[in-house]
Amino acid sequence: MTHAPLPSSAARCAARLRALRSPQGFLPAMAVAIGVVLILSPFLATVVRSLLTGEEGKLGFGLGNFIGMFGNKRFWEAAAMTALMGAGATALSCLFGLGLAWIVARTDLPGRAGFDTLNLIPFFLSPFVGAISWTYLAAPNVGLLNQVIAAAGGPADLLNIYSVGGVIWVLALFYTPYVYLFVISPMRRMDPALEDAARAHGAGFWLTLRYVTAPLMMPALMSGALVVFVTSAGLFDVPLALASPHGIKTIPTAVFQVVQYPSDYGLAAAIGVMVMTVTVVITLMQRSYLSKRSFATVTGKGYRPRIVQLGRWKIAALGLEILYVGGGVVLPMAALVMVALSPLWTGKPDPSTFTLGNFEFVLFSHDLARRAMVNSLIVASIGATLGVVIGTLQSYYLQRGRSRLRTVMDAFLSLPIGIPGIILGLGFLVIALRTPLYSTLWIILIAYIARFLPFSTRGISAMLVSLSTDLEESARAGGATWLQTMRMVVLPLIRPAIVAAWLMLFVIFVRELGATILLYAQGTETISVAMVIMGEMSFGYVAALAVIQALLLVLAFGLFRLTRSAFLEA
Repeated sequence: MTHAPLPSSAARCAARLRALRSPQGFLPAMAVAIGVVLILSPFLATVVRSLLTGEEGKLGFGLGNFIGMFGNKRFWEAAAMTALMGAGATALSCLFGLGLAWIVARTDLPGRAGFDTLNLIPFFLSPFVGAISWTYLAAPNVGLLNQVIAAAGGPADLLNIYSVGGVIWVLALFYTPYVYLFVISPMRRMDPALEDAARAHGAGFWLTLRYVTAPLMMPALMSGALVVFVTSAGLFDVPLALASPHGIKTIPTAVFQVVQYPSDYGLAAAIGVMVMTVTVVITLMQRSYLSKRSFATVTGKGYRPRIVQLGRWKIAALGLEILYVGGGVVLPMAALVMVALSPLWTGKPDPSTFTLGNFEFVLFSHDLARRAMVNSLIVASIGATLGVVIGTLQSYYLQRGRSRLRTVMDAFLSLPIGIPGIILGLGFLVIALRTPLYSTLWIILIAYIARFLPFSTRGISAMLVSLSTDLEESARAGGATWLQTMRMVVLPLIRPAIVAAWLMLFVIFVRELGATILLYAQGTETISVAMVIMGEMSFGYVAALAVIQALLLVLAFGLFRLTRSAFLEA
């Protein structure tokens, strides 16, 4: 009996080349290559610039920028403050996120479905707008909440939003949805037999929660905590609004200050390299931790976790929901609307003087505001579309491809999630200097896609991996090409995920500030940049523009929820 000879290395290589030439191999591989270039380009540019020392025109390679950075006391103070704010925001976000997810998924609190929606709204709002609104609420002496406290006989400066605690509070409000989204799904799918076994052996409610439920949530909680820490610690928006005015420096605001005139791009790049290195190390540590442990919570049986009867604890659960929704949505939006309707904000709302003058001026008369709104819509629309196209192809490569590099590429393409926007913006600024891209909307668009493309890829991958390949194979067996199979089978099935990814990118692009602040020029301002510039002119104009931005984001949120509901029903 003879056997067919095994294919040689040359034959295997030829087969791979033929596969790459086909649309099925070429298009997904090209999308991955684009992602790799978008990540490596700013990183390598930042590394090279960090090693260049000396005056312009006489630059040479050396470690002078790193020596100056590590020898600067202010750098260490900013680094310590950044770590403190990130850790504080992470701890509070985990407390809020885990508690809210448990209330919605596992208890009998009335109105849980409504709270499930309300808990996600801060994710779609701008942290910078939230910080601005909280200055109207908790500024010493003039904040609305402080005035209420003073009227009740308390000190008028009891609340001070211009502090480390204020920054942590605002960051936690707007990053809690990250933790909430990570933990609520496994909490809903947890096998009740695991908790029943603990109770059968004498464990009470709190012991079961501590030793069974909470540990089983650890992988989801750690994933959410990592995302919150690296993103909140690297956020530029909130520290700019609440910390910088009172001399409190963080790494992102320090980079912004260093790049201002007189610019020191070498020192800024050295700081950027350090931040990116720390981000990669933290990500690898988290992956290593989770890979060595088993956290199985779902078996093959069909079940629903048992609903906990809160009894007298319903008031406490409702109080937590009111505290979070009130602090993250109701109070900030109410403050913004009152300031936007006031012709001159004095710290005390007077309904008899409310007017739409600020909105009229911002929408029809203020050139900067109108230009910023147009720019934001252009960048968000084009960027979200390109991000979804590239993300869909990357998802297909990661979930349907046969390359041995898929696992490595999956981890690599996720790195931008943790890179601060201002650091990534710095990298693209170094690239764009002395090129036609400098001071254009295109470099802003590229920076946005580079940083937020993983959100699209991960969201679409999550749905693609849940689809069986049977339908695709049937279509191919029936004579359909790969492109026809994608158009008639795959894309219709993952359409809800594609729409949700587009809306998510649109929202993020409209509100983004960190990746924009170093790249914009006159004529390319976005809404967030315009609010920074207009902050020196009038509270009313800023509030009116913030309300307009918030309305855009809430509209996108509503469409996102409709898409999510349609997907769940399907």
